[in-house]
Amino acid sequence: MVKCPFCGFEGEFRELKGPWKFRFYTVRMLQCPSCNGAFNHYEGVSPKGKYSEYTIKVTRREKREVKEAKPEATSS
Repeated sequence: MVKCPFCGFEGEFRELKGPWKFRFYTVRMLQCPSCNGAFNHYEGVSPKGKYSEYTIKVTRREKREVKEAKPEATSS
């Protein structure tokens, strides 16, 4: 059962991206309906047969403003 790493909510999550493969893991980016936190959920079976799953918190990247270059003063 998937549990939100931000607020601890267990239930249905909104899938933002996925699934995709990372090594032997299947990865999905999920969003919590309770706190709107986004996280990646990894689950898979290793080549040795061990099942594992974990989550990694994802923070949204803010768009950076592009600063315009100031014209350089030309010396005469």
